[in-house]
This record gives sequence, structure tokens and C-alpha cells, in this order.
Amino acid sequence: MTAPVVRRAHSLTTLTGVLRGDATTELPVGSAGWAAFLELASAHGLLPAVWAALRDADRMVMPEAMAVALERAAPRGRAVPEVVIRRAYDANVDRVQRLLEIGVDTLTRFMGAGVPALPLKGLHTLLVGAWPDPAARTMVDLDILVHAETATRAFDLLQDFGFEEHPEPIGEHADHHLPMLRNGDVTVELHTELLVSRWNSLAPARNVFARAAERSTRLGRFLMADDTDTFVHLVAHAQLQEDTYRLLGLPLRPLLETTLLLDTAIDWGDAQARFEHAGVGHVLAAHLDAAHRLFDTGGSPIPMSRRAGAHTRVVEAGVAVPRAVDGWTYLVRLPHSFSEPRMVDEFGPGAGPAWLWQSRARHAARRVSVRVGRRGN
Repeated sequence: MTAPVVRRAHSLTTLTGVLRGDATTELPVGSAGWAAFLELASAHGLLPAVWAALRDADRMVMPEAMAVALERAAPRGRAVPEVVIRRAYDANVDRVQRLLEIGVDTLTRFMGAGVPALPLKGLHTLLVGAWPDPAARTMVDLDILVHAETATRAFDLLQDFGFEEHPEPIGEHADHHLPMLRNGDVTVELHTELLVSRWNSLAPARNVFARAAERSTRLGRFLMADDTDTFVHLVAHAQLQEDTYRLLGLPLRPLLETTLLLDTAIDWGDAQARFEHAGVGHVLAAHLDAAHRLFDTGGSPIPMSRRAGAHTRVVEAGVAVPRAVDGWTYLVRLPHSFSEPRMVDEFGPGAGPAWLWQSRARHAARRVSVRVGRRGN
């Protein structure tokens, strides 16, 4: 085993130990150890969380005057690890505050305009207080769910608020949200579904809205998704969103965020049933197992076999109809006509721009011919 591999393994152990508050976890020693640790934490957007954990445990004290002095004394091209961590947190304080202010303002404006909207992912977890220190979570953008029939209205409202269409084109796989909008360094994605169409059955927007309820949060009272939908979305986004299982890549921030949600009112039976119905029960089991191993959650709240879904074959296209054939369970998605008139008829008049329907049509046509395969052993 090479030295970089060993250092990465040690860094993973150190990083997860710090984040779960293990006082016995030893911090890195030497420049190579610190470099590997900082690289891993930075790659997963966890440097601010590392600072918050070490600060709260009184393991890292870095007054501003000391940080400035150490920065000035460091040789050119070199950095003090503790200062790097502190500065990552400092920068995130301002960014998260700005994102939260704009997110709250957007939700409030939508509410005033009669456009139902749900905060997703980071905006949701920060509003409900899952992260005790908001600045500990790195936020890239704002994700907000709206009904398909009000998507164009919401898009226009954001432009009225000062947003402009982002120059970066939307990914072809992203058939669940409109083109990104930006206002300075803040980017907003308006979702019409929580997940790409391949995994949409795990949390369809119409069901998520039906279960949503107004909740008081630290920054106001808003319509919020329920805890089970939030949990399912988090896991599915981390493990399935790009048509690739990411578990072997260890998406550390979603795994940590999972542990922060375990004490909420999640219907574990419902969550388990959704993943198993989609033929990926083993993904949920593995995600919870990884969260337990890395962040000491006290074990999985639901007993599931790692072989869950091993006898499922999936054909992707349209509406799911389970069928039993030769001892196997087939989840057959019967094809639809994905024409624009069909989409408009299905989602209602003025349901959104033509690019949305065309994107879904391309995505469905591409996957229907290739998404046939045996899951598991």
C-alpha cells in the first residue's frame, strides 16, 4: 500500500473522528499528514464543519489576532493548517448568511405571490436547525421546489427579483429543474421534481407537496417538506442522482447530514419501502451502514439485508408496474409519448417552457433502451 493511500486512510479516520466529536482522535502530524487531511475535508466541503467541531470541543482556539499573525509569519507558499481551517469557516459565515437571507426572501416573495414553494437540501436543513451552527455547512446554491404548473411564473418572479439566467447550460440529465438563475454569487435552482426522472418514484413532487406543512423555523414560518421526504431525498441525491452509485466514493457530507436527521420524525418503514420498490433497497442499507461506521449513529434504525433488491431487474420508461417472471421481480416502466402536447396535458396548461418537455423526452428515449440489468449478485 502506497504512502498516499495510507495518508488518505488516516485522514478519513481523523476527519470522521473529529466530526463525531471523538476527543481521542489525534490531529495530523507533519506537513504531508496535514495536506492529506485538508485535501480530503476540502473536497467534501467539510472544512467549516471541522472548525466548528474542534472549536466546540475546545481543541482549536484561534483568535483573529493570532490568525493574522500566523498568516504574516508563514513563509511564501506555505500555510498554517489551523489558519486554513479557521479561514474556511470565516468565509463560509458570510456566504451562508447571504444564501439564507436570499433564500428566505425568495420563499417569502413566492408566498406573497401565491406560488407554493418548498426549500430543499441545505436550505431546508439549515432552516429547521439540523445544523446547530449554520456556517458549519457548506452551501453551493439554493434549491427550491415549485409545482410544474407554476414553474414559469416562479422563474419570471426570480428575474423580477434581480436574478438572471446563468450562462452555464443545464446538464442534459437534469430533467428535474429549470435553468439555473444567479444574482451575484448566489445561484438558485427551481425544481419541478426532487430527483431526475429515473429516481422520481422515490419522492414525486405531487406527493411531497401533499405531505408538506407550514412549520416555524429559526427564520420564519414556511411551507416545508416532511422529515421522511427530506431524508429520502438526501440519500437518493447522494447515492443515485447521477445514475451512478456513489457509495464507494464516500459522499461524506450527506452521510454526516444523515446522522443529523436521525432524531427527526422519519417514517422508517415508508423510507425502506420506497427504496425497495425502486429496486435499490441495498443502497439505503449501505448508506445507513456507512453513516453508522463513520459517524457512530448507534446503528441502522431499520433492519435491511445488503441483498435487498438483488432479485430486481429494472426497465426504465414511464409508469412503474411490478411483474413477477421466472422468480424475478421486474419493475417495468411502460413507455409514454413524451411529446410537448402530452406533457402540457399531463401537467396542466402553462406548465413550463418547451425545453423542459424536450429534455425529458430525450432523457426517456435514451434510457429506455439501455436501463435493463440485474441488480446485485
